[in-house]
Amino acid sequence: MRGFTLAVVAALLLVAELHCAGTAAAPAAEASAPPETPQPEAPLQAPQPPRHAAAAAAPPPPPRRRPHGSPHGRAPSPAAPRRQDPPPLPPPRPSAPPRPDPPSPPRQVVPPQDPVDPPSPPQQVVPPQDPVEAAPLPPPPPPSARPNNYTGGCATILVFGDSTVDPGNNNRLRTTAKANFPPYGLNFYGRRPTGRFCNGRLATDMLADKLGIVRTIPGFLDPTLKLGQLRKGVSFASAGSGYDDITASTLNALPFRRQLWHFWHYKLLLRALHGPRRAERLVNRATLVISAGTNDMLLNYIASNRSAGPVGMLRYENNLITRLGNYTQMMRLLGGRRFVFVGLPPIGCLPIARTLLGRGPDGCDSNLNQLAASFNSRLIQLSNFINYQPRLRSAYIDTYTIIQAATDNPQSYGLSEVTRGCCGSGMIEVGQTCRGRRTCPDPSKYLYWDAVHPTETTNQLITNLMLDSIAGIYS
Repeated sequence: MRGFTLAVVAALLLVAELHCAGTAAAPAAEASAPPETPQPEAPLQAPQPPRHAAAAAAPPPPPRRRPHGSPHGRAPSPAAPRRQDPPPLPPPRPSAPPRPDPPSPPRQVVPPQDPVDPPSPPQQVVPPQDPVEAAPLPPPPPPSARPNNYTGGCATILVFGDSTVDPGNNNRLRTTAKANFPPYGLNFYGRRPTGRFCNGRLATDMLADKLGIVRTIPGFLDPTLKLGQLRKGVSFASAGSGYDDITASTLNALPFRRQLWHFWHYKLLLRALHGPRRAERLVNRATLVISAGTNDMLLNYIASNRSAGPVGMLRYENNLITRLGNYTQMMRLLGGRRFVFVGLPPIGCLPIARTLLGRGPDGCDSNLNQLAASFNSRLIQLSNFINYQPRLRSAYIDTYTIIQAATDNPQSYGLSEVTRGCCGSGMIEVGQTCRGRRTCPDPSKYLYWDAVHPTETTNQLITNLMLDSIAGIYS
């Protein structure tokens, strides 16, 4: 394209030079030969002036025929010379023609300039290039729209957040926020603990399985992680983390900015394995799931002196949304294009919140629920804002509504217990305090596994919402 543009510019410069030469030759029309000689195209037009010159020189040839006619003794020949005697008059005519002839050469030079002006068509070709360059914006949606199922649109899942989506990264950290011991993993493959704060799989695991990508999403810090698994996706999440760095420092978990650093390292590995272009494409088409915020409310906001009424709640909410917006921009710079934001559940109805703060008629803490609902409304605004940006797609997962509905009407979801967890007493045990405790006979009937985290059954409800959202951001 650059070479074509240079050619067009060169043609335009040549036209300008020819036009300047023509205009300069006009005042010097009497010396028509000099201006015509410097023009490279004069040889091509040389045969044309001879034609006009032949027409002007036509009178001279008849005098040459007259001597041939007289020897033959033809009578008309003497009359012919009389008719040709007027040729003396033509000489003034040629003298007059020379005056129009000088302008004629420039006129003959100008026509070639008009055909030379066709560089203007290349200028007409340039505007089409603008829409062609704009075409890259539409192309991303069409490829994703080609498949008729979810698996064709999403082939990689990258996860950020807290314990709700941590598959075991904290196993490699010096933190007490771990779940790599029984009874965690009671219903996981092989009935073994992996570091997931659940009796079975997380919502992101089931999402990857439903999409046909992989059975479970591994942790990026997992020492058994193979390079071939990177293409299908990993989780950078860390139990105890949040959007606020202070939240992660409370339990020595990975702060969100550290998770983004691992994301950058992950992309470098992809580039080394698959090359820059394919690595960029994989990240562009990946689904980035972001699930956090509960720890910010429970470990940071409530445990601190920031709970100073609605004003304090609003300020902290704005702080979290601002941080999340900055993190999203960093993900975009690293190649992220499709985001899935998981909203907060009714945290005032968590078993541990019911035990420590519950004051409402339903046993829930209304202030915490109000804080979660307000934060979710701002999260929806952020998601909508991202959708207005070119080549970016986002979706919001309304976990608040689905879990609140299951809490209010558990029988409709096949549940029998929604106020306490399955581990231990179910009222306060979580993490280390759940180690080695007895569990309920059937976790599938419980909404919560411990005093904070949902069971695999509840995660399945969240997964169904995610599937609908995936269809939206790849359409």
